Amino acid sequence: MMRQFALSAVFSALLAVPALAADPVEISKAPVPDVAWAQSWLKDGYLSRYTALNHAADELALASKNLCQKLDAAELKNARAAWLSASQAWRAMDGAPAGPMVLARLGRNIDFRPVRVADVEAAIAGGEGNVAARGLPTIEYLLWGDAQPAGVLASLKAPPRCDYLVKISQWVAQETHALDEGWRVYNTELGAENPFFRQNLFSEHVNLMIASLTSLIKRIPTGTGIKPEQYIEWRSGSSKAQILAQYAGFSRAMGGLNQWLSKDGHAELAAAMKADMLAAQKTCQLLPDDLSQSSAKARQDCSKALTQVKHRLQNDIAEQWDLTLGFTEGDGD
Repeated sequence: MMRQFALSAVFSALLAVPALAADPVEISKAPVPDVAWAQSWLKDGYLSRYTALNHAADELALASKNLCQKLDAAELKNARAAWLSASQAWRAMDGAPAGPMVLARLGRNIDFRPVRVADVEAAIAGGEGNVAARGLPTIEYLLWGDAQPAGVLASLKAPPRCDYLVKISQWVAQETHALDEGWRVYNTELGAENPFFRQNLFSEHVNLMIASLTSLIKRIPTGTGIKPEQYIEWRSGSSKAQILAQYAGFSRAMGGLNQWLSKDGHAELAAAMKADMLAAQKTCQLLPDDLSQSSAKARQDCSKALTQVKHRLQNDIAEQWDLTLGFTEGDGD
C-alpha cells in the first residue's frame, strides 16, 4: 500500500555533507534507475527546460535594457514578447520542479504573487524592496500597467521606473543562473557510486510533479462570474498560454516516466497515462486565448482533465511503485 509520510530534506543535507549518505535514512521502495537512464532523464526532462529558462531570462534582461535606452512602441513590444517567453519558460520549469530550484525556492524568488503594487511603487521611489516587489509578476506590472497599457511608455519615461525595470529583469536572470552549479552537482550525484539519489529519484520527483499539478489546477477558476483580474496573468492576457506552458513542462518530465513504466512491465499503465495527458492537452487547448472570454464549462472541463492526470499519477503510478507521498504544492516554490 502507498504510504503517506512527509519526505525529509535529504537532498539539501546530502549536498552540504555528502558523507551523510552513509547514515541510516529512509529509502524509497520505487524502482532504482541505472546511472545512464537517470542522467539522461535529467538532461532531457529537466536541464533542457532549465537551459531555456536561463536563455529567456537573459533575453528579458537585454530587452528591458534596450527599452529603457529607446522608449518607443517597438522596444516595448519586444520587451513584452521577451517577458512572455521568460514567464512561459518559468512556468514550464515549474511544471515539474526538482533539485536546486526547490532548495533555492526559486518560485518564491522570481514568481511571488499577487503583485503588491504599493510595495513596487515604494521600491521605485527608493524604498527597500522585498520579494513582493520583484520578479516576473512585477515586470509584468511595469510593462502592462494596471488596465492602462497605453500609458506604460509615458510612465517609463520616469528614470527611476525604467531603472527599476532593468534592475529587476537583471535580478531574475541572476537568480536563474545562480542554480547552474546546483544542477551540475545534482547530475553528478545521480552518477555517483552511492545510489542514494537514484533510489529516491522517482519518489521525490513524482511528489513534486503531483504538487505542480495541484497548483496548475488551482490556476483555473471554475466558477461563474469570474472577473478578468481574477486570472493570474490578467495584465498581459497570457493566462491560457501560461497554463499550457506549465502543463508542457510537466509533460516533458512525465514522458520519461512513461518510458520507464513501459520498460518496467507496466505498458498498459503508461498507455493510460499517455491517453489522459493527451485528453487534457486537447481539452485545455480549446480554451480561448483570453480566459476572461471563456465559459465556466470550458474551464471546468480543463480542470477535470488535469485532475484525471493527477489522479493517474498519484493513485495509480505512485501506488504501483509504493511511493511515499508527502510534498505539497508549496514545496516547489
